[in-house]
Amino acid sequence: MRPVLSASVGFLFSISLLSASWAGPLRMTGHDTASMGQGSGELAWGHGAGVMYSNPALLVDVDQGLGIGFMFIQPFMNVQLMDRPNNADVPITFYDSDAGIAGSNLERPLPTAELRVQRHDNDVSELTSYLSLSLVESLGLENFRFGLSVLVPTSGLMDIASQYPDEREQFFSNTVHMTRFGEWSKMISMFLGAAYRPVDWLSIGAAIEGGLNVNASLDMYIPEATVQDFALVNVAFDASPTARAMVGVAARPLSWLSIGLVWRDRRYSEVDADAMLNLWNYHEPGDDTVPKRVKQRHMMALDFEPQEVSLAIGVKFDRIFAQAGVTWNHWADFIDTHHKRAQENAVWEEGAAPDDKYAFSDTFSLSLGAGYEYLDGLSLTGGVGWRPTPVPDQDGRTNYADADLVDVALGHRLDLKLGAGVLRIDVAMQVWFMGETTVNKDPSQIKDEFDDDARTLIGAQPMPEAAGLQTNNPGFPGYTLGGWALAGSVSGAYLF
Repeated sequence: MRPVLSASVGFLFSISLLSASWAGPLRMTGHDTASMGQGSGELAWGHGAGVMYSNPALLVDVDQGLGIGFMFIQPFMNVQLMDRPNNADVPITFYDSDAGIAGSNLERPLPTAELRVQRHDNDVSELTSYLSLSLVESLGLENFRFGLSVLVPTSGLMDIASQYPDEREQFFSNTVHMTRFGEWSKMISMFLGAAYRPVDWLSIGAAIEGGLNVNASLDMYIPEATVQDFALVNVAFDASPTARAMVGVAARPLSWLSIGLVWRDRRYSEVDADAMLNLWNYHEPGDDTVPKRVKQRHMMALDFEPQEVSLAIGVKFDRIFAQAGVTWNHWADFIDTHHKRAQENAVWEEGAAPDDKYAFSDTFSLSLGAGYEYLDGLSLTGGVGWRPTPVPDQDGRTNYADADLVDVALGHRLDLKLGAGVLRIDVAMQVWFMGETTVNKDPSQIKDEFDDDARTLIGAQPMPEAAGLQTNNPGFPGYTLGGWALAGSVSGAYLF
């Protein structure tokens, strides 16, 4: 019965995600070539449609035009798992113990030798790429700009995955996954934005990133519980629109000075999947004949991005500009793909309070960008950034693999007269670095999946093989993570 229900819920969940519309690495790299060429730091000065994310108020400075582009990011990262001590494996005799009695200990492990996927290092090297389309237009209004940007993964409309950050991942990939950088969802990203300059020294702007929250339900009838490959199923979907809001201000009290302030709401795509199971001749216990119906609910939170506030200052002298910014990232509000906070996953005893030692922390990231028009129509840009990790020391149950990030960016712009307008070609490159970080687990903070007090089902005899720590947590006894990534973009736009 349980395999049929689980498989059906998984199918329902995967179908429901087709309506999600968030993007993965673009928050880090920038949403267009111009932004990528400054390390996604366009907070006080802006030159492309990507400012709808970085600071919507700068959209009023962007030239009107229609653009297309291609962006990619190629990680060269890995998580190397330390060798496990032999006595850490869950032995096959676990089946003979009272620790696996039906109806209790529902998150009980499998014997290590019987896991579908054996524990292994995680080689993070999958290419992610996007095609982009953007439009910036004044709509005939003075000191006003409207913007539209769409980015579509080249691999298709959607490519996502969820993971457990602890021993429950033994049943699936059985490895440790990157949390913030390197392993991304690939989904459509769409922005709508507008900006207005009411006075010469001030501009204001707002943008939204659109998506859907999805409710999905499955109603299943199983005529024979021992036959796992047959069921009658009806499904229903209910989608509601949702949006992430971004609001920005750019103040220029002096012709050479710009101050940018931006607020971005948090966002994640929520999926609520319910399943109702009806079985033939299956009743509630008792004297009355009351059909028993089984219900499961699965909550998912995909592609979490924190609430942010950015403050930047920029200067511009003739053909040279520069800007520096700081961004507060509200990572303390983090929810993982299974709709759980890190501090909740850190404990496993029923009713135990979350362990705040393992909660994510707010961070302050820094960015610096600059540009130089060395000839008419020819410009160079560059940038550097630092994004500290919000993840605490992972010496306990959870395996949120992450470390500080540093990026270096370089870009170039070429403007060519074409008819009544201008053909603009931008190219950009970024290199990201995550320093090697080693995590060592504290055995006292790891769930012992074969309790020392376990007894045999027959005779209630002690089981000496249960002594000590046995766990299939893929992160035990530790791991090393790190690496680098290369990102690039090329785009063309016709300015009118």
